[in-house]
Amino acid sequence: MALARDPTREKWDVFNGINPYYTHVFEPLVGVTDDMETEPLLATEWRTVDETTWDFSLREDVTFHNGDQLTADAVVRSFDRVFEQWSWVPGWIGVEPDGVTAVDDYTVRFQTAEPFPAFPGTISHNYFGIQHPDTTDKPVGTGPFQVAHVEEEQAVTLAPYDEHRDGTPNPATLTFKWIKDPNTRVLSLQEGSIDVAQKTPKSKASSLAEAAETAIETQLAPEAGFVAVNLYKSPTTDEQLRKALNWAVDQNQLVESVLNGIGEPARGPISSVIPWAIHDDLPTYGPDRDRARELVAESEYDGETLSILINSENTDDRTIAQILSGWLEDINVDSEIRQVDPASFYDKFTSGESHLTLVGFGSNSAACDYLIRAMFHSKGSDNRKLHKQNGTGIYNPGPEIDRLIEKGYRAETMAEKRDYYGEVQRRVVDTGAIIPLYYNEYVFGRQSNVSGIDAHPIDNMVDWSDLSRSN
Repeated sequence: MALARDPTREKWDVFNGINPYYTHVFEPLVGVTDDMETEPLLATEWRTVDETTWDFSLREDVTFHNGDQLTADAVVRSFDRVFEQWSWVPGWIGVEPDGVTAVDDYTVRFQTAEPFPAFPGTISHNYFGIQHPDTTDKPVGTGPFQVAHVEEEQAVTLAPYDEHRDGTPNPATLTFKWIKDPNTRVLSLQEGSIDVAQKTPKSKASSLAEAAETAIETQLAPEAGFVAVNLYKSPTTDEQLRKALNWAVDQNQLVESVLNGIGEPARGPISSVIPWAIHDDLPTYGPDRDRARELVAESEYDGETLSILINSENTDDRTIAQILSGWLEDINVDSEIRQVDPASFYDKFTSGESHLTLVGFGSNSAACDYLIRAMFHSKGSDNRKLHKQNGTGIYNPGPEIDRLIEKGYRAETMAEKRDYYGEVQRRVVDTGAIIPLYYNEYVFGRQSNVSGIDAHPIDNMVDWSDLSRSN
């Protein structure tokens, strides 16, 4: 199994050096269904004691890989380790480090700082996979696979955990190997030295699908690619100009030409697989470049060059930016592409240095609320730097959007959440705060004789338990 990121890198020290993604060595309390909703995993159920207190009941048939029973104390200590590792966790899940306690052997209590109905979905993230409380050389979780061998900065080899409550997984061994370069991953697959290649480039998908020895698996993900439009940097302060930019863009062409037909044309900033997305109800702009040229002429645009910021690591973004720049030229708008390295990209973006920025945003848990907050709330991660400095931001439309997002956060039902967040999606599309591009569909390349990849909208949660190779 070839991965795009090192499964042993330093960031995973809290998990004894093992990536909690993909491997299924660790399991969280809450799972995520194929419909991106919460489901019981290590917890059988959860309930609110009051508006800021949650009690989670644990399964009583779960053992760690060393045979010890899963208990509430083990869960508390596992969360303690995560709090110690990452200072930003309390702000993410709304729980302070002393806010997780054991009520009894099989009940864990979480105290949130304020009412947060989306809390169970928030801890369905892989970061909250439960670890054994005793630190050992080998990571110990409760998942269907246990660690057999670790080769630092190279690979992790797993073996099935025979006592797992759902039975023994199929693979006798499962090795996750780091192959950073995507083209090398594909070449290794074609040569037969690996069985599965994660994050296969879409440009290579057709050749893998057409070859007799290889095949592909695709899955629509809770991730959208779009252009964030700077609402506070002239000339994109002009709503007429922002709408003109939207009328110029052909999402269908981008998906077919750049993404090799893998993905969906977007109407908004939230992937259609997220339950509160209102993709089908959002208006579309076109493409209609005649209309775009009319709006440019009616706007206050006066020939300024718009800067398009992209991350140099994303090959598709470079191609999309070039196509976008051509479309803007066609509607009499000048632009230039600014390509920056991954380390400085986010700082350049949140500092407001560009007019247009190509971004991709997706969720790794059932609670996707943080996406809409990060993007469009004035105190969200994308906007708070400039909002704190001078009251502006990047693509946060204003106080009314903030209020809608806050109401969505506190919504008790999915219908209410969809109403509030749906209105946010409508307004950012109507005002041209974004230019929707695509909903991402990820690709796994595989040997044609390999089967049993149980895909999931969140690629970090793909299940390998039924993986097998025919003769």
